[in-house]
Amino acid sequence: MKKYIYALFMALIVLSACQEEFFEPKYSNEQTLEEIIGNPQIVQGFLMNAYNVLPNGHDHYGGFLDCATQNAVRNNLNTALSRTIEQTWQAAINPLNNWNNTYKGIQSVNRFITYGLKPVGSELREDSLLIFFQGPSEEDSIINAELRQRLTGEAHFLRGYFYFDLLKRFAGIDESGEVMGVPLITELQNPQDIESLPRATFSQVIDQIATDLKIAADTLPAAYDGTAGADLIVYSAQEYGRPTSVAANALLSRVYLYAGSELYEQDNRTEMNEMAAAYAAKVMDEVGTSLPNVYGDAGNSDYDAYFTNYENAEMIMARIGGQNRSIETRNFPPSFGGQGQTNPTQNLVDAFPMADNGYPISDPSSGYDATNPYAGRDPRLDLTVFHNGVTFQNGETVDLFQGGKDVSGGATGVANESNSSRTGYYLRKWLAKGADIGQGTNAFHYFALIRKGEVFLNYAEAMNEAYGPENDPEGFGLTAVDAIAEVRRRGGILSDDYLTDNSSNQSVVREIIRNERRIELCFEGHYFFDLRRWGGDLSDLNTTVEKMTITRSGSTDSYDISELFTPQFDEHMKFGPMPIDELLKVPTLTENEGW
Repeated sequence: MKKYIYALFMALIVLSACQEEFFEPKYSNEQTLEEIIGNPQIVQGFLMNAYNVLPNGHDHYGGFLDCATQNAVRNNLNTALSRTIEQTWQAAINPLNNWNNTYKGIQSVNRFITYGLKPVGSELREDSLLIFFQGPSEEDSIINAELRQRLTGEAHFLRGYFYFDLLKRFAGIDESGEVMGVPLITELQNPQDIESLPRATFSQVIDQIATDLKIAADTLPAAYDGTAGADLIVYSAQEYGRPTSVAANALLSRVYLYAGSELYEQDNRTEMNEMAAAYAAKVMDEVGTSLPNVYGDAGNSDYDAYFTNYENAEMIMARIGGQNRSIETRNFPPSFGGQGQTNPTQNLVDAFPMADNGYPISDPSSGYDATNPYAGRDPRLDLTVFHNGVTFQNGETVDLFQGGKDVSGGATGVANESNSSRTGYYLRKWLAKGADIGQGTNAFHYFALIRKGEVFLNYAEAMNEAYGPENDPEGFGLTAVDAIAEVRRRGGILSDDYLTDNSSNQSVVREIIRNERRIELCFEGHYFFDLRRWGGDLSDLNTTVEKMTITRSGSTDSYDISELFTPQFDEHMKFGPMPIDELLKVPTLTENEGW
């Protein structure tokens, strides 16, 4: 009989909370196709292989994607992210290009659906439907049915996630003048067939994503908390990291929010925003209408309980990482042994409002003091940014005044041009205080795929666009103002006078929501896409990037804000390019205008 040689991943069925990888693969030997698709462990391995395509870190773009926006810069100019914003965004050097790997994930899902979930003819397998769990007792058939249902939901969730990831990166207007998406592959196909597929339209891809995610929402559990019988085997807490129905609805809220955005020019934008609000409301029905206080008390600068614990109450879905200090080595200030690669900008620092009244610092009523610029600010500033004078490990401070130990050429000589900040700030978010580079101490890390704060922000934006700031005609339980107020309350804004004073003004509430997305979700891969999907003119993309210089005289510091560079994005760069290598080998693909 003809042999097929497959390098396949065989999956461990039970996840361990301490695993460093999402799923640990094993490999099969040479087997016939009949043997492969008749082995439930191997067939599940197709799906497990797809999990490996999920992003494995917040800086998986060759750094944080915020470094291609006004939120941050890299201290190395010779990177794709730096070139994208500081020189010219080039199709050949595109930090967004994950085309090949993502389609591999989609093919793995399609392979699992074909051989694991669909009936297969008797010439390939004795049983029409694959049995994933087989035993002598009556309960074993229940376990098999529940496991099949869960795996069905997982497969459709992953395919929906992958297609949305492709869509936000590669959608654009081609020569037809229509907003196009990416090729849709929902069946197992041969490579030669795949290479002749045209791009689907943007709306067609949205429809397919929604179809997949709705199947996932209908077939996945709300949580992995089974304690007895079949539920203990199929839905135990050891399955953490797999999607849930809550994650599917949360992702639907994100998908519909994008679809309703100005950039994509859809005729049904209002309907899309209504759908985004409705699916976010479904999530709130499960998780509640208040956000967990995972950031600690206002002013608490020790955020390790959030940065290193993937089981914190904020997470809806996370990819489990492991014990290491890699992100700290790349991003700690030089006096703490790091390379200082990610430098938040003055623009981002200025986006954090005042804690006492919620006013932006540009407003005369805010109480902001330019001679003491970090005092009285939203506590999330300290969660996000190392600024001058912050105390960190072993009681040591970050010194960012001229001559300070974290400025190139400063005291102790540890900081130089290759490891010091270009903006007067270093990244704090996602870095573990417990990871000590000098002592060789590691800390646990995870990657937040979907979290509750984002759902509240999705809801607030969608409700404001669909119904206005203070209306809840569908009876979801919160208005746009209610939802954004909760995000700001959890962030540490003590008395939100600014939101209260402007609660009936849709345009002001819109700007508050957008600013909250910027600061709450920074360094999580959202702002680059948010800034574009919101529409507007090129001035939003080409705002001058600013830095801070601090000069110390005795015990007095003076603060000087100056220009670092001005981006030169062109109109067509509201969309990204299609992959050059795919355009060359697939004649049916079209390029986005301007590229």
